Amino acid sequence: MKVRITTLAVALALAGTAEARTVTVHDAAGLATALDRARTGGGIDRIELAAGTYALAAPIVIDERLSGRPGHPFELAGAPGARAVLAGAPALPVLRWQPWRDGIWRARYRGRAFQRLWLDGQQLVRARYPNASPSQHALVGNADATSPARVARWHDPAGAVLHALHGLGWGGVQVPILGKDAAGKLVYGPQVGNNRAMPPSDKARWVDNVFEELDAPGEWFLDGREGWLYLKPPVPGRPPARGFYGGALDALVRIEGRRGDVHDVSVRNLVFTRTEPTYLQATEPLLRSDWKFARTGAVTVENARDVRIADGEFTDLGGQAVVVNGRAAGVAVTGNHIHDIGATAIAFVGRPQAVRSPLFEYHEQLDLAAIDRTPGPASDAYPRDSSASDNLIHDIGIVDKQAAGVDIDMAARITVDHNSIYDMPRAGINIGDGNWGGHRITHNDVFDTVLESGDHGAFNAWGRDRYWHPDRNEMDRRVAAEPALGLLDAVEPIVMKFNRFRCDHGWDVDLDDGSSNYVIESNLLLSGGLKLREGFQRIVRNNILVNNTFHPHVWFDASGDMFERNVVMAPYQPINIRQWGRSVDRNLFTTAAALDAARVHGTDAGSLAADPGFAAPLAGDYTVTSAAAARIGFVNFAMYDFGVRPARLKALARTPPFTAPAASAAAVKEEAPQALAGMTVKRVQTAGEQSAAGLGRIAGVLVLAVEPDSPAAAAGYRARDVIVGGADGTALDDLAALQAWLDAAPAGARELVVVRNQAQVRLPAPRP
Repeated sequence: MKVRITTLAVALALAGTAEARTVTVHDAAGLATALDRARTGGGIDRIELAAGTYALAAPIVIDERLSGRPGHPFELAGAPGARAVLAGAPALPVLRWQPWRDGIWRARYRGRAFQRLWLDGQQLVRARYPNASPSQHALVGNADATSPARVARWHDPAGAVLHALHGLGWGGVQVPILGKDAAGKLVYGPQVGNNRAMPPSDKARWVDNVFEELDAPGEWFLDGREGWLYLKPPVPGRPPARGFYGGALDALVRIEGRRGDVHDVSVRNLVFTRTEPTYLQATEPLLRSDWKFARTGAVTVENARDVRIADGEFTDLGGQAVVVNGRAAGVAVTGNHIHDIGATAIAFVGRPQAVRSPLFEYHEQLDLAAIDRTPGPASDAYPRDSSASDNLIHDIGIVDKQAAGVDIDMAARITVDHNSIYDMPRAGINIGDGNWGGHRITHNDVFDTVLESGDHGAFNAWGRDRYWHPDRNEMDRRVAAEPALGLLDAVEPIVMKFNRFRCDHGWDVDLDDGSSNYVIESNLLLSGGLKLREGFQRIVRNNILVNNTFHPHVWFDASGDMFERNVVMAPYQPINIRQWGRSVDRNLFTTAAALDAARVHGTDAGSLAADPGFAAPLAGDYTVTSAAAARIGFVNFAMYDFGVRPARLKALARTPPFTAPAASAAAVKEEAPQALAGMTVKRVQTAGEQSAAGLGRIAGVLVLAVEPDSPAAAAGYRARDVIVGGADGTALDDLAALQAWLDAAPAGARELVVVRNQAQVRLPAPRP
């Protein structure tokens, strides 16, 4: 039976219809009443929302009182064919505007504070510099955003926010501005959003919530102290008294057990929109990944099992779309269109108490004797056996640049399947640590990523787990003593199969620090190639690397890595590789020169060189037709089973550009190493060398080796150091600059700035 609930009075009149199982609501009051009835045994197991916008006064809470039963979940759903919208921004009261100055109007307002404002569906811009549209995707920045001359114009910038790229391009960062000191300089609060704290970019930055920057049509400023709302209207003239909506909620639906687990819940066919930003809440470090995180999404799930979030649309959100926190199992996020939002689309993030020997910042470390040797998790406070599938995700991270289409941290057995993910500032899919593996990353189409940041990939992973140490020499000692340490957290392999990745500003697949226990098989990599930094047990086979190659970085001697039966189109690009793992062999190179270059390292004895004969590359079909591929054991895989499958989403989804295979993908011609004060050195030339050293740009002098008892050894230099400057502030970008500085530097300035283990140290300049 279906019952209609519109208002509280009607709902109370219907309270006696206990046989009712479905109710249809038409407004927010009716929705609240229906939820109350369902929680108190009112005989409701489906609440259906008619078409319309439901401006919520508080998040909808679905706790254990609303649990369904297996096969019969409690449902919160839009009516068939209806566009039912849950919004976190109610209407403001009537505003009586007065002309102020310079085309700016103001109205008395003493209500709640808000960070986002809309007029008749158009998002307006909080006063900022430089000016930009509210949906500006790229971080529009300017070196003078916080220059002394600009800051001098600001009377009291308390409450403003500096938004910037990370100083080395590793995502973004927000810094609250607390005011100005007696000298007129800005006073900042702690950085949020990024776990690799260092000065923000001095060029890619902007500031908002500054009254004096209210100078462009569509900008506004709320002076809560004096009780005025200021607006420079999008079109000249008196603004309307009605039609303004101010952000109130950062979450719209919370599916959370309070005393036990909520279970068997379905949220379907709803639109989620107009939430407040959460970037200033992103203060929790996600172990030693590069992220700090706010555990709030438009839909937030915790202490829950068998939950389905399906067939919805998430748009115009200030923060994240779906966040699955802590203890959760059987959560399926499927068939959603997630676009034009401030931060991450879908996140599965466990609680640190589930992690054994957790560490929270890159340079934190545990003595070997202090590491818990018990494999796996310490508790069940983590998402597991859950999925993100058939979601169309694009244009995210509009404000928070440390964002991903799908993010996984401290979780187990998460399936990420048949998603289309593109147009974002950082990774499309990110895995922040090795806890606890078992994920399946399959049939995804991920491209146009790393559009604003750097040193990253369409797929990115870290593995700075309990075994990992930031000092490479210490890591080598640990690996030699206990190679099994690397799999204490990464207990199940992460399988990546049948994906299409493209990154034109980094790697298609980037397995960074410590990432371990991966099987990467039968993927089409369209541009950036594949990188394996230090880690264990990475099996890479049967992949196609179009116009690029394999990038192994600083492997451990007992890595157990394999790279076999892949198609590569340029010479390998190794960085500080002394041991080539278990096997690098039986690959297909497109040129004999690339194969010969590989064999110099003692690899690829059974590999071949031949034209792979791609079937129709400009149409996206890279099926290999060469008989040589079959001789190395390469097996073709489907070329048209990537990305979303539902017809309504497939019709909207873009696909990546397809480029013709180059006759010979270009390789960097390495300069010959030179001797300097007992060191073997060379110029930093490639993005790989930059990444391996943790540099902000491709520059500096890389130390390849140090002779014992040499002047350089006496001064403390090590292999893998990068000399980047003089202590006097001189940038030393190459060998010529370094030699000139050594020749000219006065005795009092003879210290060099060296990057070691991704931190700067100062060492005496070595005597010749």
